[in-house]
Order: sequence, then C-alpha cells, then structure tokens
Amino acid sequence: MKAPQAIVFDLDNTLSRAIEPLSPRMAHGLSKLLENIPVAIMSGASIERVERDVLSTLPAGTKFENLYLFPDTAACCYVYQKNNWQETYRHAFPPGESERVAKILEQGLHETGIIEGAPCYGERILARDAQVTLAAIGLDAPGDLKAAWDPKRAKRAKLKAFLDPRLPDYDVRISSRTAIDITKKGVDKAEGVRWLAKHLGLNPSDMLFVGDDLKPGGNDAMVIPTGIATRQVSGPDETVLVIDELIVNCRG
Repeated sequence: MKAPQAIVFDLDNTLSRAIEPLSPRMAHGLSKLLENIPVAIMSGASIERVERDVLSTLPAGTKFENLYLFPDTAACCYVYQKNNWQETYRHAFPPGESERVAKILEQGLHETGIIEGAPCYGERILARDAQVTLAAIGLDAPGDLKAAWDPKRAKRAKLKAFLDPRLPDYDVRISSRTAIDITKKGVDKAEGVRWLAKHLGLNPSDMLFVGDDLKPGGNDAMVIPTGIATRQVSGPDETVLVIDELIVNCRG
C-alpha cells in the first residue's frame, strides 16, 4: 500500500501489554514516527491511564502536536495545543446514567454467574462519565490470567445478551481479554476515525489502523467499514517492527 498520511493505533496488546506502560523501544519508535506524521491512539482506557502508560514514557522533545488521544473507545478526544492537552469533544452520559448502567452491569454479573469463583484483582466495574467498563477479573489482574479467563468470549457474550435489551440506547462491546465497554450509541473507534480524517482533511482510506483484534467480531474490527486501511498485529513485539517500517515509509 502507499504510505499512509496518518496512523491510528489501538493500545492494549498493540502498543503495550494490557495495563502496562510502553516499552522504551516502543516509546522511542512512536516518538520518531510523530516527527513526520499524525498519530492517534484509540483505546477503551481512561485518559488517566493513557497519561500514565503512554505520555509519561515518551522522550523529551516528542512532537505532541502530531499526537491525538481517543480514550474511552473514542468517546473523548484530546489534542495538544498551547503546551497543554485540550479536550476537543466528549460524548458523556446524561447525569446519573453511568451509575445506572453500572448497576445494570452488576445485576448482569449476578444473573449470569460468569464471574462466580473468579479471582478479582483491583476494580471490576469502572463507571466513568463517557464509558462504563467491566474488567471481569479486576483491572490489575496478571496478563496470563486475563488471557485464560474467557479466550473464546463465551462468558462475555452471555453477559452482553443480558445487557443489550436492557441498555437499548448504548453500545455494549466485548473488548480486550476480559473487558466489556459500554458507550453511548454510535460512539466507537469508527466514529473516532471519521472525526480524525475530517479534522486532518483526509479520507479514511488515506490512513492506517494498526490493532491486535481486527478479525470479525473483534473490538478493532468496527473501524473497517470506514474504509481505513488496516494492519493486524499479534502484539507489541510485532507492532514495534511495524513502526520501524512506517518510520522509513513515512519519512518526509
């Protein structure tokens, strides 16, 4: 394919292992890429986690003006202006809704029994104003336990079947290894891709999305209908190699 004019990355299991900071090599590569091309990160993670695990790892002199952050599954967007991160939009729930959604999610866990007997490492339900997230065995669970808990997504599919009719105004998505993300209807990475393309004056087909879950039903596959080019990776080790390739191809 021709060199993309902007690149969008997933975060967990793409730029870094879930709930881990970028490796020094990844941070260096991302910083070099930002010298020549706009880059976006779209993730179900909160902006606080993006700040901790991404921004704090990038070396001094990184061209933040070329970096776009889309936390909460692109329910929010941040750009770097006047030496500070500015929120450009936020698709927040109506007042009190995140708490109501969290209660329905908790009820679903009880009714379906999918976490019965499962360990819990840290917070299990994260109710933010733009997204409610389930971390089924806890936000801080070790990566190997997350990978083993629901590899075929059958447990979360059962919970999603419970939630969908009870949350008709929201999108309920199976995400990452143990997560379910809930946002307002139509708020997702695809909408983030469209917003970024319009902001940059590009077509989605001019851009590249790199993610670990682009297979049918995967939490990155939602971007495919936008027309953006895609690149499936097996994890951060492969993403580093993709970034090395892109640095060469996108050098102005």
